[in-house]
Amino acid sequence: MASTEIKLKQISNELEGRLANDSGVPRNIRKGANDAVALLMDKQKDTDLKVSSAISILADLSNDSNIPMDSWSVIMQILSELEMVLKSLN
Repeated sequence: MASTEIKLKQISNELEGRLANDSGVPRNIRKGANDAVALLMDKQKDTDLKVSSAISILADLSNDSNIPMDSWSVIMQILSELEMVLKSLN
């Protein structure tokens, strides 16, 4: 369980560093990234619920027509990492 929390922290840091705090990323993408980070770091929710909710937010962001290609690539990479975390929970 501790390794899952460490992985979620790493993913959150990547989201913050590459999307949430990047002024070149559209505001709605930054907000969605911040929302996903908040979910992943929420200690009150079950891990599978946190990961599933973050995946849902990021999947919605990836379908935004105004998303820059490099931001889209970051989202897809993080989605892949979150999917692996979700699979490891089952």
